[in-house]
Amino acid sequence: MSKVAILFGLGPRIGQAVVNKFLREGYKVATVSRAQKTSEDSNSFHVMADLADPSSVEPVFKRVQERWGSPSVVIYNAAAYTPTPINPLSATVAELNKDLNINTVSAYAAASIGYSLNKEVTFLYTGNGLNSMVILPLTTAGVGKSGTAHWIQAAAKADHLRPATFYYVDQRHLDGTVAGGDVDGEAHAEEFLKLVNQKEQGDPIHVFRA
Repeated sequence: MSKVAILFGLGPRIGQAVVNKFLREGYKVATVSRAQKTSEDSNSFHVMADLADPSSVEPVFKRVQERWGSPSVVIYNAAAYTPTPINPLSATVAELNKDLNINTVSAYAAASIGYSLNKEVTFLYTGNGLNSMVILPLTTAGVGKSGTAHWIQAAAKADHLRPATFYYVDQRHLDGTVAGGDVDGEAHAEEFLKLVNQKEQGDPIHVFRA
């Protein structure tokens, strides 16, 4: 198996911890975000892309393929929301569409393209409790998380997609409550690597405690 990973969404907590972990495990890692990153080496490079535009996803894979070949791991860590503190219908259609593109459509594109290039790919999506609960200020994020959780479950259920595996990864506190802003980057990195090394498709809504 090629040890090539693409990480969409290079945040300072989960994203950077995942990069560091996978590099230590011998992976070549391509990172993707809107911001420019200056530090690169033979095992890592960065691609700038605006995931509000789903058509930006395919060129990322082309860049990675040209450099290292098809990825064996695709991690989608990008997220967006428009605050709707009182009225869940207050986001404009344009805002909802942008958030949906980032949270769902570009993630779908990444999974679909990743599978088309490598039938053994592992796709990991940074989820949370919004696929199963309603928090008014986070309505647009909830729409996206719920939609993505659905198609990930569908991909996991489709036997003809094996041996590829697909996971919506949701961290909870040790008492089972939603992690919210207390997400643990190192714990996510460990959990992602564990799922990559687990060859059989497990429960696609993967909840872990940390």
